[in-house]
Amino acid sequence: MVFFLDKILNIDRKVYRSMAAYNLPWLSATFGVLTYLGAGGVWIAAYAVFFVFLPDWLTPLIWTLVVSELVGLVSIIILRYLTKRERPTVSHKYFFLTPWNRFSFPSHHAYRTTILLVIFGTAFPGLLWLLIVLAATVCFSRIYLAKHYVSDVLIGILLGIVLATACQRIVHFDPLKY
Repeated sequence: MVFFLDKILNIDRKVYRSMAAYNLPWLSATFGVLTYLGAGGVWIAAYAVFFVFLPDWLTPLIWTLVVSELVGLVSIIILRYLTKRERPTVSHKYFFLTPWNRFSFPSHHAYRTTILLVIFGTAFPGLLWLLIVLAATVCFSRIYLAKHYVSDVLIGILLGIVLATACQRIVHFDPLKY
C-alpha cells in the first residue's frame, strides 16, 4: 500500500514539474479566469438565484445540488484534515473562515464541477458535452495553476460522482422528469 501511494505521489510531482516548466503567462491568465467556474462563492450565489428565479419544477434539482454541496463540504474538510496534504505551491491564499483550504486533497473545484456535471447532465442530457468540457477545463486549470496535484483532482472527481449519485437518491431527484 505504501509503495502504491509513493508511486502516486511521484506521478503527481512529475506532472507538477512538467506543468511548471511549460507555464505560459497567457494560458495561466485564461485558466485563472476559467477556474472560477468551480469556485464556491460563485455557486452559492448561483444557487440563491436559482431558488428565486427558476420555476418550481426545478426545485428538486437545486436541492440535490445544495445537499451535494453540503455533504461534499463535510467530506472534503474531513479528508483534508486527515491527509493534511500541502498544495503544490505554498503561495496559495485562503480565506480565514476556511482554514482547511490550505490543504489540497481532494480538490473542491473538481468535486463541485463534477456534481454539477452529474446532476445537470442527468437532468438535461443535451447539455452533457458542454458540461463535460467545462468540468474538464476547471479540473485541468487546477493542475495547471499548481493549486492541486493530479491525484487531488481525480479523487475530487470520484467523490463528486459518488456523492452526487447518492444525493440524487436522498433527495428523490428523478432526472427523467426533465
